[in-house]
Amino acid sequence: MVIAYNEEKETVYTIGFSIYQKGDFMMVFHREQRFSIRKFSVGAASVLIGITMAGQVVSAEELPTTQSNVVTPVDSTEPKATEEVATSSPAQDKSVAEETSGVNSVINSEATPSTSAPAESNTDIPKQDKVSEKDATGEAEKRNDSEEKAGLPTDAPKGQESDRVDEKLAMRKMISVDAGRKYFSPEQLKEIVDKAKRYGFTDMHLLLGNDGLRFQLDDMSLTVGGKTYSSEDVKKAIEKGTNDYYNDPNGNHLTQAEMTDLIDYAKRQGIGLVPTINSPGHMDAILNAMKELGIEKPNFDYFGKESARTVDLNNQPAVDFTKALIEKYAAYFAGKTDIFNIGLDEYANDATNAKGWQVLQADKYYPGEGYPEKGYEKFIAYANDLAKIVKRNGLKPMAFNDGIYYNSDQSFGEFDKDIIVSYWTGGWGGYDVASSKLLSEKGHKILNTNDAWYYVLGRNADGQGWYNLDQGLKGIASTPITSVPKSEGADIPIIGGMVAAWADEPSARFSPSRLYKLMRRFADQNAEYFAANYQDAEKELAAVPSDLASKYTPESIARLKEAENAVKELDSHLSRSKQEEIDLAVARLKEAREHLQPTPDYQKVLDAQAEREKLAKSKVISIDAGRKYFSLDQLKRIIDKASELGYSDLHLLVGNDGMRFMLDDMTVEANGKTYTSDEVKEAILAGTKAYYDDPNGNALSQKEMDELIAYAKGKGIGLIPALNSPGHMDALLVAMEKLGIQNPQAYFDTLSKTTLDLENEEAKSFTKALIGKYMDYFAGKTNIFNYGTDEYANDATNAQGWYYLKYYNLYGKFAEYANSLAAMAKERGLKPMAFNDGFYYEDKDDVEFDKDVLISYWSKGWWGYNLASPQYLASKGYKFLNTNGDWYYILGQKPEDGGGFLQKALDNTEKTPFNQLASTKYPEVALPTVGSMIAIWADRPQAEYKEEEIFQLMTAFADHNKDYFKANYGPIREEIAKIPTDLTIYTPESVAALKAAQDEINWELSRMKQEEVDKLAAKLKVARENLKPITYNGSADEEEVRALVEYKPYLDIQTEEIAFETKEVANPNLEKGQRKIVQVGIKGEKTNLVEISARDGSSKLVESFVSKDAVAEIVEIGTKEVDSAKMGESQVQPAPLSTPSVKGSSPISQVNKKEEGLKPTQTKQPIAEKLSQPSAQAVAKDNKLPQTGTTSAWPITLLGTALAMIGLGGRKKRKG
Repeated sequence: MVIAYNEEKETVYTIGFSIYQKGDFMMVFHREQRFSIRKFSVGAASVLIGITMAGQVVSAEELPTTQSNVVTPVDSTEPKATEEVATSSPAQDKSVAEETSGVNSVINSEATPSTSAPAESNTDIPKQDKVSEKDATGEAEKRNDSEEKAGLPTDAPKGQESDRVDEKLAMRKMISVDAGRKYFSPEQLKEIVDKAKRYGFTDMHLLLGNDGLRFQLDDMSLTVGGKTYSSEDVKKAIEKGTNDYYNDPNGNHLTQAEMTDLIDYAKRQGIGLVPTINSPGHMDAILNAMKELGIEKPNFDYFGKESARTVDLNNQPAVDFTKALIEKYAAYFAGKTDIFNIGLDEYANDATNAKGWQVLQADKYYPGEGYPEKGYEKFIAYANDLAKIVKRNGLKPMAFNDGIYYNSDQSFGEFDKDIIVSYWTGGWGGYDVASSKLLSEKGHKILNTNDAWYYVLGRNADGQGWYNLDQGLKGIASTPITSVPKSEGADIPIIGGMVAAWADEPSARFSPSRLYKLMRRFADQNAEYFAANYQDAEKELAAVPSDLASKYTPESIARLKEAENAVKELDSHLSRSKQEEIDLAVARLKEAREHLQPTPDYQKVLDAQAEREKLAKSKVISIDAGRKYFSLDQLKRIIDKASELGYSDLHLLVGNDGMRFMLDDMTVEANGKTYTSDEVKEAILAGTKAYYDDPNGNALSQKEMDELIAYAKGKGIGLIPALNSPGHMDALLVAMEKLGIQNPQAYFDTLSKTTLDLENEEAKSFTKALIGKYMDYFAGKTNIFNYGTDEYANDATNAQGWYYLKYYNLYGKFAEYANSLAAMAKERGLKPMAFNDGFYYEDKDDVEFDKDVLISYWSKGWWGYNLASPQYLASKGYKFLNTNGDWYYILGQKPEDGGGFLQKALDNTEKTPFNQLASTKYPEVALPTVGSMIAIWADRPQAEYKEEEIFQLMTAFADHNKDYFKANYGPIREEIAKIPTDLTIYTPESVAALKAAQDEINWELSRMKQEEVDKLAAKLKVARENLKPITYNGSADEEEVRALVEYKPYLDIQTEEIAFETKEVANPNLEKGQRKIVQVGIKGEKTNLVEISARDGSSKLVESFVSKDAVAEIVEIGTKEVDSAKMGESQVQPAPLSTPSVKGSSPISQVNKKEEGLKPTQTKQPIAEKLSQPSAQAVAKDNKLPQTGTTSAWPITLLGTALAMIGLGGRKKRKG
C-alpha cells in the first residue's frame, strides 16, 4: 500500500480509499482524482488504483519559502503526466541541481516549485541516457552556440551564422513591471526604458491593471447594458477602488497625457510598450469600482467565500462592464502598441486555495453539486471575447498560460489561436497547467516568461521569501531564454523572453538598482539574443569637434580620424556578445579626442573659455543666522565684503535650531485649523529663546529682510535662504507644542530635541505649511531655497539617525517628506536645495529622491555615518554646490575642541581645491559642481562673533582660488558713474579717448588679473578727467554760442559724515558721577547726489539719502550714592571714559577711527565747545595743559570745581 502525506492538511491518503478531513479543499481534491486515475480489471471486479499526492499550494503571489529550485538541463526529458502507478521519483541531474533548503526536493526543469512528479516506469535507466534523438540534436546545437560565444571556429557557413544571429536578435526581449499593484512615476518608468535600451531589450511590459488599476484615460465614460456611467463617476470609483486595494503614498495612477508621453519617449528609444489590463482575476480595484457604481455582487463566490480579485462570470452586468472597460483601453492603445495582454491568470486563487481552474471545470464531472455551471466554458468564451475586442482594435491579444487548457483538458472548447501565450509556470502540486508543448501544438505563439527569472520587490535576498532577487539571479544563470517551462522534452518555438519584477507586496520599496541588476544579468546571460549597446558610440561620435583643421594639429587629427572611422565601420547589428569589441573602439576614439592637440591660437581661445567657465561658478558664503542672531548691519557688511572679493551669493540659514526671521503675517493654515499670526509669532519666539536667548536680538523682520535682499542685489550678491527640517527644528518643535500639537519630536533611544517625528501627520502638516509661507515670500526674490534635511535625530541616536530610519522602515517616509518640500519649491519657481546627508544613504536606492534637487555636499560621513558618495549621487544625475567641510569655521571653536577651528579652515582654503568634493581627490575625480560654499557655523550660539575672522576666511578662500573669483570692479563702476550723461559738449577727440577707455574694459577678469583691472580704472579716470569742453575762436558772439551749444549738467556723488547720538543709561552699580562708555559711537554716512552745471560749475542738490547708519554711543551714568565722609575727602573729578572694543567691528573701521583723529574736521565748532574738550595731547602729558598759543581753559575748570563743592555743601545743610 502506497501512502502519501500532506503536511499542510496533516492528512494521510492511501491507495483505493482515502481518509481525509472534511472541507472544500479535500472534497475538490478527492473528486479530481475520479477523472485522472486508471481502472484495472481484476477478476469480476474493478479496483480503483491511484495516488493522491498533495504538495504545498503555491501561487504567483505566495509561494513556500522553505524550498529552492533545482534546475535540470533544458534538453533533459521532462517528467510526463502518467496514469501508471509510480513507486519512485526520477534521478536528479547533479551537474545543475541545487540543494534544497526545505524538507522536500523540488524537481522542475522550469525552476518552479512543485512536488515530485511521476516518472517513466523504468527508473533503472539513467536520466542522461533517456535523451531523445531530437534532444541530442538540440544539445549539439547548444554546444555549437557556446563555441560561437567563446569565439571558437565553427563549420557553419558565414551566411548561415549571420542568419542565426539575426534570428536571435529579432526575438522580443521584454522587461515586465507590475505598475498595477504599485505606483510607478513617469520618471521611474522612463529610467527603466533607458536601461532597457542600454541592455538591448525590445519592450517594456507594463501591467496597468493588476489588482490595482493605475492608468486612467481622459474620458472614462462607459455605456453598459443601456446604462451610461459618466467619466467622472468611473474615475472616482476606480481611484477609490485602487486606494482600497493599496493607497500608495507616491501616487494613484498615470494620466493619459503621461502615458502618451511615455509611449512616445519609449518609441524614440526604440522600445515598445505592451500594456496589460488583467481579468477576470486580479481585478480588486475594478470590482470595488463596480460596487461603487451600483453593480451588485460582482465578485466570484465559492461556497460563501468571496474572492476579492475575481469577477463572477455568471454576473452578466459585471462581465459586460469589464469588457466595456477593456474595449476602452484597447481603443486607446490601438496604433500605439502592437500587443495587448488580457491577463487570464490565477482565477479566484484567493478564495479556492489556488484551485480556481479545477473549480471552474468541476461542474462537468460533478453536476448539480454547487460548482459554477459551465464555468470553464464561460471562461473560454470570455477569453475569446476579449481576444476579439483586442483584435478588432488592430492589436494582438496575449494572456498568461495557467488558465488555457487547464489540466490539458481540451473537451471544454477551443481558445482563440491568435492569443499569444505568456508562459510563466509549469504548475505545481495540484496546479496542473497545460504543457507549453500542447499550447504550441494548438497554434499559440509562446513568449517565454519563465518564473525562474521572477523577482518580487522587497524580497532582495535568499531567505526573504519566494521569488527573491538572489533566486531570480540564480534562475537566470541556470535557465537560458529558450528554456520554456513544462516543454515535455520538445523544442518550443518562442517569439522571445520576458523577465519580470512583481509587486505582490505593494508597500515594499522599489529599488531601481536591484531591478537593473536583474535586467542586466538577463541580458548578459543571453547576450547573443540581445542587441549590443551603441549609445556610447553615438555619444562619442557626436562629441568629435567640428572644424578640426583650424583648431588642432594635423598629427592629432589623423589619430582621431583613424579612431573615428573604426567606430563608424562597426557592424550596426552586433549582439551583446560582441559588446567588448564596440567598447574598445569607443574607448580608442575617446582617448584620441581627449588628446587632440590645439594650435597655439586655438589654445588661447580654450584658455579664455576655461576662465569664463570658472568665473561662472557660484562662490557662496554661508552664515548660520538661525542659531545666532545677526543684525541687518552685520549682514550688510558681510555682503559688502562678499561683493568686494567677488562672491556671488550669501547663503543665509534663517531656520537652523533657532528660527530668526519672522514674516509680517505668520498665519498658518494646517490640520483643518487656523493658527493666528500672533499665536505663531509668540510660539516661535518662545521656541527660539528656549533654544538660545540671544542678548543681541531675536529675529529679523520682514522689512529688514526686504532691505537686505535689495541691498545684496545692488551689490551683485544673490541670497539663498535656508530653513532646515525635519532636523535642526528645536524652536519650531517647542512652538508646535505651545500651539497644541502634541509630541512633534522623534523618539528613538531618547527624545530628540531637534527632529520632527515623521509619523506625526499633524506636526508634518504644520511644518510644511509654515515652510510654504516662507517659500511664498522668497519666490521671485531669490532663485534657490534650501530645505535642509541633514542630520536626522543625531541627538537621539548617537548620530545614527539614517540607520534608525531604515531599521524602523521610516526611510521611505523621509523620502516622501523631502520630495514634497522639493515639489513645493518647484511649484513656486524656486530651485530646491538640500544637504547631502539623507540622500540615498549607504549608496542604496531603496527609495527615490527628486532629481531636481541641488545637493549641498559637505561630508561623506564617518564611521557609522555612511552617507552616499558624491560619485553615486552624480550617477543619479545630481549636481553639487561643493560645501566641503574642510572650509568650515565654527564660531569660538578651538583646536582642542576638534575640527572646525579657524586656522584649520584657513589652511584648507589653500590645501583643498575649489572643485574637490568631500572624500574625493580633484582633478582625478571631476564631478558636476555649480560652485563652492564656505560656511560659518554657530554651534555654540553664545560664542563671540568677530567680523575680522569671517573676513579673514572669506579673503583666504578668494585669494587661494583667484581664478574662480571675479576681480574687484568697484573703482571702474565708480568712474563710470562720474561720466557726464551728455558728451556732446566735449571735443570729439576727448570723447573718443573716453570711449576707447570704456571699450577696453574686460568685465570677465578674475582676481588673478586685479592689477589689469586697476590699470583700466586708472586709464578710464584719466580719460574722464581729460574731457575738454568745446570752445570757439573768432567773432562768434555769446548769442551765437548759446544757439549752437546745449549745456547739460553731470551728476557728482558726494558723501558726508553723520554724527552719532549719545545715549545715557543709569547704572545703579556705578558710583554717582562716574561715566562709562559701553558702546563706542560710530559715525554714519550720508550720500548726496549733486548736479554740476557744465556751463558755470554751479551745483544743485538733487537727492540725499543715508548710505550708512550711525551707531549710537551708549554711556552708563552712575547713580550709586557714596559715603559722605569719603566724598568730602576726595575731590570730584571728571569720570574717565573707558573705550571698549566694538564687537564685530572690522580692522578697516578701526583704521578709519584712528585716521579721524589726524584729519582736521571741516565742521565748524563753537569756541565754548573747544574750551570744554581736553585734547588727546593734553591727556598724554600727565594732565598738564598743552601750550597751544591760546588762552588756557584751566581757570574755567577750577571755577567749575569750586562751584561743585559749594553745591555739595549746600546740599548737606539742607539735609541736616
